[in-house]
Amino acid sequence: MMASQETARSRAKRAQIQRGATRVFLAGGFAGATTDAIAKAAGVSKQTLYVYYRTKEQLMVDVLDTLLSRLNRDHAVLDAERPTGSLSELRETLTTLACEVLQALTDSDYLALARVIIADSPQVPEIGRLWAQTITGGVRPIVAELLERARDHEVIGAVDVEAATRMFVGGVLTYILPDGIVATAGKPVAAPPRERVERLVDLFLRAVSTD
Repeated sequence: MMASQETARSRAKRAQIQRGATRVFLAGGFAGATTDAIAKAAGVSKQTLYVYYRTKEQLMVDVLDTLLSRLNRDHAVLDAERPTGSLSELRETLTTLACEVLQALTDSDYLALARVIIADSPQVPEIGRLWAQTITGGVRPIVAELLERARDHEVIGAVDVEAATRMFVGGVLTYILPDGIVATAGKPVAAPPRERVERLVDLFLRAVSTD
């Protein structure tokens, strides 16, 4: 059934299935999500489930794509149109961007989504493409563009932008990868305070500055 041909009732039923399946996939991943569990969580029969989704893989891709679109709307941070004309502007831009990224990535749904993509993309290769659309996957080209502009205006030195981008983004994401995505204690993950992010940015700028 094509989405463009769906009636309002069909769209509502599809959304109902997606809501139930989202809870099941985020909790147990692909392997732990049985069609019985999905149908029960969605409040539909297995027969109805198969009317809308022929395979569990198709349902998972649709569910994660829809969830990612919502999260990216809620946390619209990947914008390269930020000032980089002076060292102070670049410092403020990188600090604010890092804080926004970290705040978005500590959203419990975003962490759960990242875990599922990392764990299940070998089994469902199509969800691997979603990584580039996540904030985690999309922040690198944004930082690279900011640093290229800063380098062109001699705000920073003639650095290898690709290496500098990895150094900065890698430092920022250490707050998420070990403490959030792979955390098992079940405790909520909090973004670091801005003051700590500023220290990271200052160390980075010291390494790439022309001074």
